[in-house]
This record gives sequence, C-alpha cells and structure tokens, in this order.
Amino acid sequence: MKRATSIVQNKTKISLAINHALYGSVIAGSILSTTIFTPNAHAQQQENKAKDVSGIEIIEVTSRKRVENIQNVPSSVQALSSSDLEEQGIENFEDYALLLPSLSFTSAGPGQAQVYMRGAADGGDGNASGSQPSVAIYLDEQPVTAIGRNLDLHIYDIERIEALAGPQSTLFGASSQSGTLRIITNKPDVDAFESGVNVDFSTTKEGEPSHTIEGFVNLPLTDNTAIRVVGWNKYDGGYIDNVAGTHTSALFTNGGELSFVENTNERFVEEDFNTLDNSGLRASLKTEINNDWEAVLTAIYQKQETNGVWYHDPDAPNGEVGDLEVQRFNPETMDDEFTQASLTITGDLGDTELVYAGSLMERDVQFNSDYSDYTDYYSTSWIQYYGCEYYGSATADCTNMMIAYNDDNKYERDTHELRLQSISDSNFQFTIGLYHESSSHDYRQEWVMEGIAKGPDFEQFGVPDLWYLTDQKREDNQSAVFGEFTYDLNEKLSLTLGGRYFENESKLSGTSGYGVIAPGFPIIDVDTDVDDSGSIFKANTSYQLTDNQLIYLTWSEGYRPGGINRDETEVVPRTYKADFVENIELGWKTMSEDQNLRFNGAIYAMSWDDMQLTRYDASFGSPVGLTINVTESSIIGIESDLTYMLTANLRLSAAASYNQAELAEDLTVGNNFSPEGTELPNVPEFKGNISARYYVPVMTYDGYIQATYSYVGERQSDIFKYSGGDFDTDQREDLAAYSITNFSAGIEAGSWTASIYVRNLTDERAELSKGIASWDSTITVNRPRTIGVSFSYLFE
Repeated sequence: MKRATSIVQNKTKISLAINHALYGSVIAGSILSTTIFTPNAHAQQQENKAKDVSGIEIIEVTSRKRVENIQNVPSSVQALSSSDLEEQGIENFEDYALLLPSLSFTSAGPGQAQVYMRGAADGGDGNASGSQPSVAIYLDEQPVTAIGRNLDLHIYDIERIEALAGPQSTLFGASSQSGTLRIITNKPDVDAFESGVNVDFSTTKEGEPSHTIEGFVNLPLTDNTAIRVVGWNKYDGGYIDNVAGTHTSALFTNGGELSFVENTNERFVEEDFNTLDNSGLRASLKTEINNDWEAVLTAIYQKQETNGVWYHDPDAPNGEVGDLEVQRFNPETMDDEFTQASLTITGDLGDTELVYAGSLMERDVQFNSDYSDYTDYYSTSWIQYYGCEYYGSATADCTNMMIAYNDDNKYERDTHELRLQSISDSNFQFTIGLYHESSSHDYRQEWVMEGIAKGPDFEQFGVPDLWYLTDQKREDNQSAVFGEFTYDLNEKLSLTLGGRYFENESKLSGTSGYGVIAPGFPIIDVDTDVDDSGSIFKANTSYQLTDNQLIYLTWSEGYRPGGINRDETEVVPRTYKADFVENIELGWKTMSEDQNLRFNGAIYAMSWDDMQLTRYDASFGSPVGLTINVTESSIIGIESDLTYMLTANLRLSAAASYNQAELAEDLTVGNNFSPEGTELPNVPEFKGNISARYYVPVMTYDGYIQATYSYVGERQSDIFKYSGGDFDTDQREDLAAYSITNFSAGIEAGSWTASIYVRNLTDERAELSKGIASWDSTITVNRPRTIGVSFSYLFE
C-alpha cells in the first residue's frame, strides 16, 4: 500500500463536516441524558479483570476501542491491571515505566519526561517549538501528549495501564507513531457501595520522610446512577542537597575594563531540597439512561508542586560536588496544574454500538530554574560581551552574569470522537469513526539576568534584565476519518484491514531573541501556518491454533505531524514534513491448557522515514533550536511477557524487550556526524523485569512476600557520535545500565491490608538522563533506597 500525502492551502470540507458532526453529537447526547432517563433501566458494567480458576488474572483491554480479553487481541499489548498496580506499589510514571519493557524514557524530574517505545528515539531536545513526541499518551479517551512534559498523574484507583507497542495511528491518530500509552481510570459502579482509604509512610536513605493519604468512595444514587469520588495528597521528601558554591562572572566595566566577580549561593543552600507535593480529586458520574444508553461524566483535577532538582552533579569540573549534591544559584520550582472534563455516551443500537467521547483539558505549568552554569566564565567565556557595555551603551554597568530561567506554559486541548462499532457475534466486525482535536500551547520563556548592564540597548523588548526571550503560541488541529474491519474467514483465520485519513493544521506565532544588542542575531518574529493531509493503513491476519493459542502477522504505519520552524535559514526551511514509521511484526498469544502459564510476545522490524530532529546547532545559522527531516532509521526487536503459576501460592511474572535501533543511513548536520549503524539515543538494547509473589499464611491471616527485579541496559545520550569536526573521538555520554530491586511483604485480613516495603533495595543510582551541553555535567537520578509501611482499609 502506498502512502498518499498532500499539502493543502485551506481547511477542506471534510474537516468542517467532521467538526459539525462531532459538536452536534455533544448536543444530542445532552438531550438524550435529560429526556430518555428511565428509572428501571439497567446495563451491565464491564469488568476489567477476573480470576481464572487456577489464579492467573484475565485482563480485559480496549486497545482496539472495544472490550476484549487481552489474549484475543492480535497485537502487542502489555497491561498492568488494577491489582498489578496495587501489588507493585505503583504511584507515578517512573514506577510503571520501569515495568513496561517496550517503553523507555529520559527525565529531568516529575512531569518532565520524554517517552519512547520500541527504540524509536530521535534525540530531540524537547523544545516546545519542535517536533511532537513519537508516543501518544492517553488519559481515558483523550490524548494528553505534551513535548517534554508528560502528564504525570498520581496512580490510585486506576483500572489499568495499557502499553500498545508499535504504530497505533489508525485508531489513535497523530503521535501514536511507535506506540500508545493509555491510563484508564475506574468508573462508577451502580450495583454496590464501596469505599477505601490508604495511608503510606516512608523514609529515604540520606533524605526526608514521605507520606501519602488517598481514598475513594463509590456511591450508588439510584438503581441506575452512581458517583465515584477519588482524592489524594502525597508528599515526597527530598534527597538532593544544594551545597555551597561560587559562580565566577567576567565583566566589562568602566568603559571596557575586564574584571571578575564571584557570587555565592548562600541564600539557597539546603539539604534535601527536592520535594514534591501532589494533591488531586477525581469525580465521575455514571447514569444508565435506559436499557440501551448510558453516559459517564468525569472531572479530574491535579496540582503538583516541586522544589529543587532531581539531578546531581558528582562530575562537576570544580570538584566541589558529591553524590546527591548540586550547586544552584537561583530558585528551582515547578507548579504543574491540570483540569480535565470528559463525557462519554454509549448507545446500544442492536448489532452496533454508538460511542461519543469528548474531553476538555487545561494545563498550566510554571517552571523556574537556575541557568548560571551556562554563564560561569569557566564554562562560557563570551557572555560579558553581550551582558555588559561592549556592543551597546549602558547607563549603569553590569554587576554579574548569573541567569534565572522562567518558563510559563498554558495548554488547552479539546477532543471529540464519534464512532460506530459492531457488537454482534457475526463473523464481520468493524469500528468506524470521526475525530477532531484542537490544541494550543502558549509559552513565555525568559532568561533573566539581574546583573546585566542597564539602558535602552539592554531592553530590546522594553523589559529590563532580560537576556533572552521566547514568547510564542503554538496551535495544532487535526481531523480524521478512521476505520478497522475484521472478517473471520473461518473459525480459526481472521483478516483485519484498517486505515485513517487525516488533515492537520499547525500555526506558530510570536517572537524570540536576545534582550540585549547582539550583532548577527536579530529578533526573530514568526506568524506562519501550514496544512497537510495524508493516509495511513494497517493489515493484520491472525490464526487461532487452539482455543488458547493465537498467532498473528501485522503490517502497520504510524506518523507524527509536520510543523513550523520559528526561524528559517539557508540550511533549515520554514516547515518540516511529517515522519512515518512502517512496521511488520509476527506475534503470539498463548495460554497453557491448565491455564497456569501465559506467554505472549512479538518479533518486529520497523523503518523510520524522514525522521524529525529538533535541536539547537550553530551550523543551522540561527540562535534558536529548529527541526529538520534528517535520515532513515531501522529497528529490529523482540518483546515478550510471561506469567507462571508454579503452585497455587507462587506466581512468577517476567517481561523483556530487545531492540537493535540504529541509523540506516549516514547522518550529517553541520559539523556533527553519525555513520550508518549508529545506535539511536536514550533507549537500551535490553530492558526487562522479573517478579515473584508468594502467598503464605501468617497465623490466622493471609500473608504474602514479593520481590521484583528490573534491569535497564546502557544507553547513549546523543544521536551524534562525532561533533565539532572531530571524526575520531566518540563524543557521546554513556547512560550506565542499572537494576532496581523492590521487596514487599504484608498481611491481609478481610477488609484491611498492612504491608512493609523496600524500594531500590541495593540503593542503585539510575542514570535517567545527562546534560549534553559542554557546560552541563548533571545526571538525573532515581530515589535512593526507601523503606516504608502502608495500611489500607476497604469499606463495603
């Protein structure tokens, strides 16, 4: 099948038709909910899990937008069920990412991760003006993907987390290029009252104590209406120390006289200064309108506040910084607040089901950080030429060159999907739908230098003390028609064909540039929009060897949209194209006859064409980071997971992935070069985990012991092997392999559970990311060994 793409100048009729249809469905759903309510109506709620007679948990997923047993889905899906999340003590993104072998990430701290799947990592720098992520993240039915800022939802009362490996764009659209990560919340249950509370307290080696309190209540209001309310408050104590240090500024004063001044960080010295406060509330109302229709209305609010940094600097060139220590000279804070409102209406039309899913989200992120390492004279020796009276005339001399970085972000996104799907027992099944999304991102990024020289020449934006400014708005809209059709050729053999036609619109407006006179670097204004359209496809055939054994073969495509550069040069055009991943995989789903052993997996090969790369590079001829389509990459890999009930009391689980992800062609950008065969950055060749859980009686109680070991292999920090014209020395930094061991034990008695746990038993320093700039030697690390206790009680 040949991909068709075209550039269009105006919004086409199909976009308008989809938009009107989707908004009209909202009105229709509202009318239905107020006029067709029937008190005696009842509909069965789908359960996400059950237990087989032998004890292996059967998980139901919606990876194909319909409820299915994961063993019957002919694609690579790994799911962490509600019980998995509870047993493993999962609380945040880093916790569950460690248990999903197909998923890799780099991180600068909570809510600051870039996510990859199956080794498809481009090495981009997470610039808000650059390319979109290659993995889509969904919260229920809405994509919440953000560049460099993953939505780090507190994990509690979650139905499951699904990792859909490989291209998923036919059903999940843009950015589901190499995979999709889905967080599914628990919905109200109209059949029974239930509530619960959980309290957790822990202490971290060389750090502060942490605590969490969380609870939920599920309350039936009538025979066919229920509400579910969830709340949490979490405090993570710090473990990074901000230690005393000095910053050296070079200055031009008295008409050009060179001098030096040292400043200390005395005001900011603090032990265990990286703390996190996370609180939130989720409320969901479900009503069974009549025997055939139901509606679920949900609102989620979360506020996450952090102080300090999640990296240390033991390799600092001054030799003054040790393990779990940094030297910072300005405030380090982040406030990340979001609200999501969603409505899902489902109607049984007989042999088909009509579903409307609409969501609105607003997210505000305010981020403040120290940028003074960049301006220290022993890191960058030219700053004073611009920050002091040299090119411009000053009314007051400069006093120091330290910089504070302030980043203010406002995200808005609304999504609407209307789909019709079959629910009969026919040998022909289908899902067809319309989709529309509008999103915007306003961001103002200020590099503030309070010690800069004063005067009109140092206020290019009319604001004093501004070293550099980016003040822009990005708008991305997409409309699509999609479908997936499955035909059972006989009782064993099935064929599936899928496709998606999409239209994307992108607009970028605003300004960026130096706040001081900077010859050769003018202020850059942008106000440009671009449209593109295209189609992607999927084909799958599956064969049921036995009732418990399935094999499948899939060919699929994934994409992420093109976009706009805020600057254009002789090297870099104003726009960049969409890039595409083509995937072929052979997979299997197996369960033993006695249903004590489950073994799933897939072998795959992917090619990545017109790969987008976003980064700042002097050879681009611009002072800002830009995006270009660079080259082709290839990925060959295998992923699998296994669960084995050795006895009625002992369960083993394991999951692993291996990826050979590398450039398929030479990559040259300016003075940077990587030959064909260079590994893609930030992703390990091997990642895996193994867990054992043993149930043992403790006096009159049910007890358990659990141990989990996770391993992440070595990774490279950059896509370029050689830089600066030196083609003999590998300039990349290795991100060392690491292993994390967690242990827990507890007792269960009726409605209550008590447990003790140790996370990171061996006190491993996991290198989650490294600074790649010449002046940045910091390393983001995980939490040291943590010992804790938890207690939960369930009211029924």
